[in-house]
Amino acid sequence: MIINTGDFLFSLNEKLDSFDKKEVEIQIDNLISYLFKSEIPFPSKEAEKILQLLRNKRMFALMQKTADVFLQTGIQTFRIRRLYAQSLIDQGIYSAALAVLETLITDTGKISASDQDALSENFEAFGQKGRIYKQLYVNAGNPLLSQNAEFLKIAIQSYLHVYSIAPELNIWQGINAAALLVRAKSDNIQLQGFPDPDSLAVSILNLINDRDLQQQLSTWDFATAAEVCLVQKKNDEAVKWIVKYANAPYADAFELASTLRQFTEVWRLDISMEAGKKILSLLRAKLLEKEGGNIVLDANELQGLNFGKNETESYEKVFGADSFKTYKWYMTGAERCLAITRIGRDSTKGFGTGFVVKGELMHESLKNELILLTNAHVISTNPLSKALQPEEAIVIFETINRDEEFRVSEIVWSSPPEELDVSIIRFSKDTNERLIQFLKSVKDYPLAKPLPLADGNQRVYVIGHPAGGTLQLSLQDNALIDHHDPFIHYRTPTEGGSSGSPVFNQQWELIGIHHAGRLDMPKLNGNPGFYEANEGVWIQAIRRALANALQNKSGLQ
Repeated sequence: MIINTGDFLFSLNEKLDSFDKKEVEIQIDNLISYLFKSEIPFPSKEAEKILQLLRNKRMFALMQKTADVFLQTGIQTFRIRRLYAQSLIDQGIYSAALAVLETLITDTGKISASDQDALSENFEAFGQKGRIYKQLYVNAGNPLLSQNAEFLKIAIQSYLHVYSIAPELNIWQGINAAALLVRAKSDNIQLQGFPDPDSLAVSILNLINDRDLQQQLSTWDFATAAEVCLVQKKNDEAVKWIVKYANAPYADAFELASTLRQFTEVWRLDISMEAGKKILSLLRAKLLEKEGGNIVLDANELQGLNFGKNETESYEKVFGADSFKTYKWYMTGAERCLAITRIGRDSTKGFGTGFVVKGELMHESLKNELILLTNAHVISTNPLSKALQPEEAIVIFETINRDEEFRVSEIVWSSPPEELDVSIIRFSKDTNERLIQFLKSVKDYPLAKPLPLADGNQRVYVIGHPAGGTLQLSLQDNALIDHHDPFIHYRTPTEGGSSGSPVFNQQWELIGIHHAGRLDMPKLNGNPGFYEANEGVWIQAIRRALANALQNKSGLQ
């Protein structure tokens, strides 16, 4: 077997762009098999490109596996070794990554300074070393411990080492040093012999301005300029740079996620701050546009958002029309979380997920009554089921007030797990009145009439309580695969506890209820074979079945 590297790279990039993980893994496995069997040397530049493509989509485990095989089969360029270390870092395997980097620093340091590739990888390796120690410090969360203070010191030294040698080439290392010096001051850590972060920031901004004059700004430069503004406490200016960064055409998922991590973990921005709300919301919105983006919002953050506040005029001025549309889209998704409930036997641990809608959304006879939708395998009156009985179920709305509990009254109608797997549940009259007041600021879900076209370009979004824990809006690998009434197949990740979660289309319209996931899900529409997929039930199919049941009283439970 001979691999045409051009065709392989094109095909791999295509599969990565559609985020078809299974096909990407198959292609990489085929490549690995080839590498161990072929006597034809695999081109090192193409090997580097493969790792870069995997990195851009944040597929770090597969990146590590591939890099490891490249190294085993003799493809040991400095860049491959550095990318291998990077794959380890992004999986939290710090000691192994550090060992790789220390050897790489030594080896690249022996090469003549005229070798620009070796010099560049030396600089990058020092930067990655700084990243490891920065992460160790941040993860520890205890600045008073001398060991952690030493982590911070080593991180700053690593960044400054290469910045001082060639500032114009190592701006990202320089801004990391400045950010950590600000963090040290904030954490009351006394460091001697280091430059003032403000003076560093001025020097870095001058370098960025020089690049701007020469029309040589990179995507990273915009994010760096935003951090310079944070050093100088010019938060409004930082937001303007982030808008430019987020709109840069070549900002990939890896870059956006790295920047988001820097602002949350090092700068400790959060959405309770005006700058934090603008910066983090826009970064998250843009990350969700990229394949491989992974955003998790828990209830604490969602509680800090000012839903319903008219921000059109002020925020559009800051973001510009295009970015503001993305911001509004993101905020709409966050707003969808408010009507989602965690269902359990008590309020401390979830058994499943549900969501509350006006009854008339499902059938006109239910009028303005608020009803709970979830899976039949979450709440059911079937004595043989492992589901909660209605009288056992406690419902909480974590994003509004996790301490207020609601109990359901009775099941209006239910379809068993082997059919539509849905229970439509009402509350008592008193509880319904309390719930109406409790949810008075929550907008009704818009209902999608048709399902999205299953053309490989559509995405669906599932919001729920994975593993019975805090509410999470997790959006990664969320391709719509196929649908056939009444089922929808998608690759959006879910875990136990997500059962009963609402499923939305790209316009945040309700299209279904999540109920199952399998590694060997039978394909729809008569297609032979199986695939790894999650399955939801189309909301219009549920409405249709409910209407039939209400017309035929024997269909009611």
